[in-house]
Amino acid sequence: MQFIETTYVGNFIEKQILFDVFDEVNRYFTNNNIDIRLIYIGPLKLAPGYLININTTKGKLRAYPLEALIETLYSRLLQDIKEISDESDEKIIMNKILALTTFPIISRNPYFDFYEKFLGYHETITNLRIMILSTEPFRSEDKEKFKTRLFKGILHEIGHAFGLEHCNDECVMNPPKTIEEWDLRPSTYCDRCFLELKRNVEYSYTHEF
Repeated sequence: MQFIETTYVGNFIEKQILFDVFDEVNRYFTNNNIDIRLIYIGPLKLAPGYLININTTKGKLRAYPLEALIETLYSRLLQDIKEISDESDEKIIMNKILALTTFPIISRNPYFDFYEKFLGYHETITNLRIMILSTEPFRSEDKEKFKTRLFKGILHEIGHAFGLEHCNDECVMNPPKTIEEWDLRPSTYCDRCFLELKRNVEYSYTHEF
């Protein structure tokens, strides 16, 4: 089984929505016989001093720098891997962590004086995969619509974590240009991406992914 640590950053007023989505993702993988499971590890807390203010045409924007999130998530995953290896004689595969955040994902361009904004971001450090997804673009007054959007976003990031590229078919790996397009995407992978995901998950048991 491939375990993915799951956490969140920021002030989620209705946390039950997140837990419902995490459960739905696990049901999806269980029902489709894919050996991936999310493990909720509690909220990720960053000191208020990490928050930065960025001037935009729409006013000031508050956000955590992407680099601070990556560093904190990487440290947490390393710590948990060590604790598991110390406490268990069994080999447990857990080399990925996913964080949802209410804040925009912002990174300062190292060559120019502006900030880049991302919906989702993933990075590999020493064979550990760090995934971050902003929930703000998915926000809706309709709770079920919000949960469905978020569910698709998590499947998308997990797909990337196991080697899937963007897809042009009716698939969660097909990135939308608008949120309306995202609402029309099916809540699953297309047949080609689904089979590739299954192969890659099985392959990762014997190879680093």
